[in-house]
Amino acid sequence: MAPPFPLGASRRIALAQDVWSSRYRMYQAMTIHVTVRDSIRSRRERQRPWHVIKRFRSDEAGVTAVEFGFIGIPFLMLMFAILETALMFWTSQILEEAVSQTSRQLLTGEALTRYSGSAAAKTEAFKRDLCNNAPGLMNCDNLTIDVRTYTSFATARTGTTGSNPVKGGALDTSGFGYADPQPSQILVVRAVLEYPVLVSSWNSALVNLGTDRRALIATTTFRTEPFLGLKS
Repeated sequence: MAPPFPLGASRRIALAQDVWSSRYRMYQAMTIHVTVRDSIRSRRERQRPWHVIKRFRSDEAGVTAVEFGFIGIPFLMLMFAILETALMFWTSQILEEAVSQTSRQLLTGEALTRYSGSAAAKTEAFKRDLCNNAPGLMNCDNLTIDVRTYTSFATARTGTTGSNPVKGGALDTSGFGYADPQPSQILVVRAVLEYPVLVSSWNSALVNLGTDRRALIATTTFRTEPFLGLKS
């Protein structure tokens, strides 16, 4: 059976196949060369400082963590300062209410029979009653009581203003004491609580004692009822 192509044609086909095979191998070699060259060039470019900076600017991995680091910590500190300020005002309101409730014993004259002994003993007894009328937010060891009598509201105002316990960033309660109430007499009751300020560096406006405390002062002024005084 004769071959489908003449012998000369077969040789030409074989020669063409050899040519295309050599060209394909050359193409593969050139492709590998270009790939290696680009890889080396890319590696060199990545090692340049400007390329590192460019990659850092375009890389968005960990952006949320970085933003939280810039915003989260100041936000949490601000929230803590707000909570501490609110707690301080709440304690001040509780102190005011406790002073008002406990002073009713002075208003009605019940204190004349309830408190006995020296002035210091009466002060401690009155402070104990005051702490019983307040929840556990106050440290009674830092509480000081002053009960004074006056002949008029004008003299009570003058006397209270002139005996401010906060002077020059320090607490001075040396003039505090206890006076027994008398019928139809002007009475001024003051309670001073040393309150600690934890974030004093942020809440410096709240500090008036030293560097980390504030004096919470609760005051009530009233005229006692015309009760019967104790017979001597």
